Amino acid sequence: MILFKLLKKIIFTCSFFSASVFAGGVSPYLPLKTDPLIELEIERLASLAKMPVLNKPYHAATVLEYLSKIEESHPVLHYRINSYLKRYKKQASITHFNFSGANSFEENQTLANARGQQIDSHYQVSAAAFWQVNKYIIANVGGTFYEDGDFIPNHSYLSFGFDWLQVDVGYKEHWLSPHQDGALLLSTQAKPPINVTISNPTPFDWMNIRYEMSVGLLDDTENILFDDGFTSGEVGFITMHGSLQPLDFWTIGFNRTLMFGGGDRSISFDDVWNAIKDPASSDNCGEGQSNCDRDSEVGNQMASITNKFDFRLFEMPMSFYHEYAGEDTKQHKNTALGNIALNYGLFFPYLTETISLNVEHANFMHKWYTHFIYNDGYTNDGTRMGHWWGDIKPADEENGGTSWSLRIDYNIDQKSQLQIMYRTADIETAENNFLPPKNSYKRSHELEFTLNNAYKSYFYTSKLHIGKDILGDQFLRASLAFRY
Repeated sequence: MILFKLLKKIIFTCSFFSASVFAGGVSPYLPLKTDPLIELEIERLASLAKMPVLNKPYHAATVLEYLSKIEESHPVLHYRINSYLKRYKKQASITHFNFSGANSFEENQTLANARGQQIDSHYQVSAAAFWQVNKYIIANVGGTFYEDGDFIPNHSYLSFGFDWLQVDVGYKEHWLSPHQDGALLLSTQAKPPINVTISNPTPFDWMNIRYEMSVGLLDDTENILFDDGFTSGEVGFITMHGSLQPLDFWTIGFNRTLMFGGGDRSISFDDVWNAIKDPASSDNCGEGQSNCDRDSEVGNQMASITNKFDFRLFEMPMSFYHEYAGEDTKQHKNTALGNIALNYGLFFPYLTETISLNVEHANFMHKWYTHFIYNDGYTNDGTRMGHWWGDIKPADEENGGTSWSLRIDYNIDQKSQLQIMYRTADIETAENNFLPPKNSYKRSHELEFTLNNAYKSYFYTSKLHIGKDILGDQFLRASLAFRY
């Protein structure tokens, strides 16, 4: 607590003027799976203002641009977001600090969207701060520290450029989906790799076009297939995203990810380029190809199409979003996705004046998050990089399955909020899929009750997390947290 106050005082002394509000320059990013209260408010804004963004974290510049659209219709929401954004309008500021302590009666279970954190972790400390050197350069510093000594620098990166081309170098995170609880291709389920990202903070005028691309390195990976044996090393990782808004209520996006190389699997720039433009020939060994050299295959590639529709149903605002993703190509065609996964979501920002509702459902065919080259799967540091469903099963389990999540947020009063989250998932049996599961699995269930209480600009959070995993083992976790 003393360290936090000292850090805040040091940064405050640097904040001797209010920086220009992102106009023409780089933009800081808003929280991603670190501050659930303000993230809910921003999701409400995205739905009500029809914000044309299908990936996260959100640029502060984009949020500020669309905030004025709700000033008259939702003044309370406008005030809360505008007040929060003030910390990003300084030259330097602490934007986030969180300390939480927990106790659990279960082990070996990965928490959803928590960067690989395990359920038996007793404490976590996370912080984020920035210094806007000038209009075109922002230095971001921070990260997350878990009990076992694992430090994740997920808030540490250098941003420079303009409002049409921003470059981020470091551990910038990516969430390639409009969904709030689970993304098929890339989320915060695993910790972020070190990467270089380019994007445009402000959408282009014509159809609000946005783009983002990153190139990075995953942590050392074991069991990489090579030359009738295995090798290990850092695996390259590329992400691509683009979106546009053909109509004011409809935004469509396209995403791809590519794991490539690793260890002794030497890959050239031409190999990567060929895999991007012709995945069926360069990246899909085993689809009936008689002369396929698996050592020459580039890696593991996935793609998705996402849609978000913002509209009113009987004067009630709502958003419907959808992901259609493929783990492979179909019939050796670049234009057809194979091994499909579907993800549906429905969000009511104001089911009533005090309640919001979010419901999501995903359906996975076989072999999702597994690959014959990368025997550890689609992972970073042992954790699946996509949907939290991927971590409920063993790394070599190839069967598909389903997941559901339901979240209710209830504003009790101006200073208290209750969140209820329910998740359930399963692995399909032989009757519903291609292969029998390796174990006798049951449907998992988990329920979280989170109570947030505000005091000035601080929040105190208590959480109870109970449930049963796919092996039928029960778990219970209780935690308390302080957050700025």
